[in-house]
Amino acid sequence: MNKWLSLALALIMVLSLCASALADDTAFGAVDQQTYPLTPEKVTLTMWYPNGGSMGSLADFNDGEFWQWLEEKTNVHIDFIVPPSGSVTESFNLLFAGDEMPDIIVAQPANQCYRDGMDAAIDDGYFLDIAQHLDWCPNYVSWMDNLEYAKKDCYTDSGKMYGLWGFWLNMEDGYADQGISIRKDFLDKVGKEVPTTYAEWEDVLTAFKDQLGIAAPFYTSKYGIDYGEFMAGYGIAPYWYMEDGAIKFGPMQDAYKEYLTMMHDWYEKGLLDPDFSTRQSTGVAADNDMILNDKIGALIDWGTRMTDAYVSRGASNPDFWAVAAKQPKKNADDPDPAFRVATNNYHAMTNYCHSVSADSKYAELAVRWLDTFYAADNFWNANYGIESEEGRVWYKAEDGHRIGNYDFRYSNPDGLDSATVLVKYWSKNPPIRVEAAQIEQMPGERSIAHKIWTTYEPKNFIPTNLTMTVDEGTEYSSLYTDIQTYVQECNVKFIMGQMSLDEYDAYRETLKGMGIDRCIELQQAALDRYFAR
Repeated sequence: MNKWLSLALALIMVLSLCASALADDTAFGAVDQQTYPLTPEKVTLTMWYPNGGSMGSLADFNDGEFWQWLEEKTNVHIDFIVPPSGSVTESFNLLFAGDEMPDIIVAQPANQCYRDGMDAAIDDGYFLDIAQHLDWCPNYVSWMDNLEYAKKDCYTDSGKMYGLWGFWLNMEDGYADQGISIRKDFLDKVGKEVPTTYAEWEDVLTAFKDQLGIAAPFYTSKYGIDYGEFMAGYGIAPYWYMEDGAIKFGPMQDAYKEYLTMMHDWYEKGLLDPDFSTRQSTGVAADNDMILNDKIGALIDWGTRMTDAYVSRGASNPDFWAVAAKQPKKNADDPDPAFRVATNNYHAMTNYCHSVSADSKYAELAVRWLDTFYAADNFWNANYGIESEEGRVWYKAEDGHRIGNYDFRYSNPDGLDSATVLVKYWSKNPPIRVEAAQIEQMPGERSIAHKIWTTYEPKNFIPTNLTMTVDEGTEYSSLYTDIQTYVQECNVKFIMGQMSLDEYDAYRETLKGMGIDRCIELQQAALDRYFAR
């Protein structure tokens, strides 16, 4: 109880500081520098918007109150082009093969980026170089001027700007909105505490299997590897990371073999999902049939799904209760791991970038429209709901800042599910995201998860906006695409015993033959240029 009270008090202190910052946003777009409406006659802009999995039951994002409010204010209608879930990267690549590019393209460059890199997308005439048009986006410029790392992060090495990047409000190092989740109701049944070392984890997972008959005591992705949270205690990350400014590739490290050895042992003992390679998860959250029917004891999950969240999502067990766990260590007295997945990955940037088509006849209007998101009234409405929804969708704290109404989101009068409520009254992944928007509206027991996962500094994750030259990008892509596929395939085979771990040195030699050393050199050159910006 004392431990949980300490965590709760620490979280209250964090949120209090955040709330104070939220009440003073003078440096971040408090004075909107655009003039409304943006156009005297209504104009329709097309926007490629990869949030198909977040539409809930809405047929069109324009059915949402925020988008209707923004259209009335700006006189700009958005025709959303929403690629189906699971085909986002393919859909993105097809944009460059078509006859007409959408006016605005929203993407995560870490996952969807022009094949030859950011500079090439501009040089080849696809995307507008925003650096040449900063007079069109004064609100965005105010953010860059007031965030310590923004100018380093928003420009490429050559001084170009691929688009308008998203930022987290009042956050320098980012909080973690995902991490290790474990069923507390299962722990209580087997008389165990939340494990902290890998040995303790094995003991707990074994109890889940033997005493409760849990089919997948630990649930991993279909690749056998998550985004790095669970292996962090081995001092490595699944793919690329940096250590004292040096690029490292996880699968080339001895510790990676150690981790796979443990996972293979757990697989043999029945502590992993026997069919993990056939699942849909690529690193976070789980297939519904597994998570909703008491088939999973622990996994990597979102903070919004802690405690009893899955009961409202259809869990068959009304006692479902999940809590956050720290990243395990090899030994209890080992230092804390230096890896975690932060919401922004690095500094105050989100993963999203909003690019504008160079051929758009409404290019200036598109940039000005995007710039409105960086003004205070717009980003408050995007994160919490429009002004007229005060008292229903959101309410004011004592100091005047907004807090989302958790009860409305999860038990609203219309009976809408939480995903639909989010897009009907708020905006999904807006350019400015408020750090406290998700946390403050949660019940205290659920929000504690974010504090637990944010224990670790994400210093070893690589900055989002590394850029390669066109030649480097072409060479890197030609090498790494096959390397990544090979690593994912071998992860599964090593864990399931289809490849012996005695072959690991031969596996590393194969990676060398595929060009991994050259990929490391290219990543290192990009990192060095980033730090030299």
